[in-house]
Amino acid sequence: LLFSVPLALSSGATSINQNIGEVQSSGVEFTLNTKNIDSDKLKWNTSLNITTNQSEVISMPNNNKDIIGTFTINRVGENISSFFLAEYAGVDPANGDALYVKNTLLADGSLDKSTTNDYAEASRVVSGNPFPTLMAGMTNTINYKGIDFSFTFQGEWGASIYNSAGKYQSVAADYFDNQTVDQLNRWQNPGDITNVPQARLYGSNGTGESTRFLDKSDFVRLRNLTIGYSLSGNAIKELGMSSVRLYATGVNLLTFTNYSGYDPEARRDDTGIGEEFYSAPPARTIALGVNINF
Repeated sequence: LLFSVPLALSSGATSINQNIGEVQSSGVEFTLNTKNIDSDKLKWNTSLNITTNQSEVISMPNNNKDIIGTFTINRVGENISSFFLAEYAGVDPANGDALYVKNTLLADGSLDKSTTNDYAEASRVVSGNPFPTLMAGMTNTINYKGIDFSFTFQGEWGASIYNSAGKYQSVAADYFDNQTVDQLNRWQNPGDITNVPQARLYGSNGTGESTRFLDKSDFVRLRNLTIGYSLSGNAIKELGMSSVRLYATGVNLLTFTNYSGYDPEARRDDTGIGEEFYSAPPARTIALGVNINF
């Protein structure tokens, strides 16, 4: 396990990369290629792949002591860099306070699941996995006379994204920033049932790092679609060309997801596994082209 280990501030640095502990990853990879139709005029091929992955921390240094980051934890028995956050519990309908689950350890070994409006009283708990546990893709290629058509769908399931920009984007009036549309559903009157706390200028109402800003990133995406037409005939040969193909290609044309952020594949580039911070989504592009062979 190559991991950024936090250091005491007195060392002059905040962390150091060390090769520590042991992890175990296991899964299955399955690929199926088929020829659905194979005739002189029509050919249709399909390629399907499915991959599963489960990663677990097996051992840690210093008697398996947890290594805790800003949003994540490395703990024996859990996924690598599991999210480690206070559990958001919605809004008190009486006064609009943001609520959190205490999750403090009781004498009988259970966790106190009562709620509090004091963020400091809420203990952090393992809350999700930054890595997908199931990935799949399917490509179909069809050729009919001079027309070729192909498309690829890709999907991922099991991962979560933590939007560390949420405390700036979704806490109406606390920070001067563009607000997300869910602020229209904020608590306003006693008895309102909502998950969006009351807007309070500099009130820090619901700004604590918590599962409020954690979301499942499952998605299915039309990754690529291409349609082309190959010209043939004497006119091509008279111009000294052996073949000419016109085509149009689209990338990331459609995405099916319940993820509430910008994009289920958006991640910040500098730091933070599974973290989004105003991260740019993959570009949606359409290209037109021609292939000419002489």
